[in-house]
Amino acid sequence: MRYIPFVILGAFTLTMMVRNAIKGKFSEKESLVWAIAGLIMVTSPFYMRYVDRVSLFLGVSYTPALIFALLFIFVFLLIYRLSAMIYKLNERMTELIQLNAIYEQEIGKLKMEAGQKTASGVEPTQKTAGGDEPT
Repeated sequence: MRYIPFVILGAFTLTMMVRNAIKGKFSEKESLVWAIAGLIMVTSPFYMRYVDRVSLFLGVSYTPALIFALLFIFVFLLIYRLSAMIYKLNERMTELIQLNAIYEQEIGKLKMEAGQKTASGVEPTQKTAGGDEPT
């Protein structure tokens, strides 16, 4: 009876994660990780006696301290992963900005060349399919 709020909270979290995965807010890999986390939350009240045994085996006399330490490690790994993703995205953004600048420069050169040809009174000619200039 005392586990019902935890099961409801875990089920709600799992439902929200699945809903966001269906909407495409997560990648497939992230969806899988969060689905596993949601399942752990839903089932966690049922294996708490095993957590007690593990904490006693590890020499931790206060079981919530072990749970807190495990959650701290999980959050630390999550922050590390997100930092790595941010670094990769910043690198990719820098690369795209540089490519965009190169393309803008090339477009500017082409516009200047096209403008010089029309300003000199000579219309730029188009090539036909055979490669000959029209007569």
